[in-house]
Amino acid sequence: MVNDLKTPGFYIIAILGTIVTAGFFLAFFPTLFKKRIDSKSIMYTLVVFDVYGNKTSLSGVRTSFQSKEVALSFAKFYKKQFPLYDFGIIHEINGIEKLMIAKHI
Repeated sequence: MVNDLKTPGFYIIAILGTIVTAGFFLAFFPTLFKKRIDSKSIMYTLVVFDVYGNKTSLSGVRTSFQSKEVALSFAKFYKKQFPLYDFGIIHEINGIEKLMIAKHI
């Protein structure tokens, strides 16, 4: 049993396993860090929709957020305070705006 570890086949399998593991590490390592770098300047804006689906504004409503969780929390709070309005969140990355959540928060 101990002599099986000294065979040339074992060394070949160990070397090939090390090469494959290193290859996967080198292939996916940059993508892990790229995800962290791309998400640096994100802005969330709360938009208000009236009963007819038109954008409107309400006085005293905070509309600018830096965190998705905080924006969702405020949208749920405002939905309870203003039940006739719907709230959406616009997600902005590098100047490109996307409507992330539209209704039924």
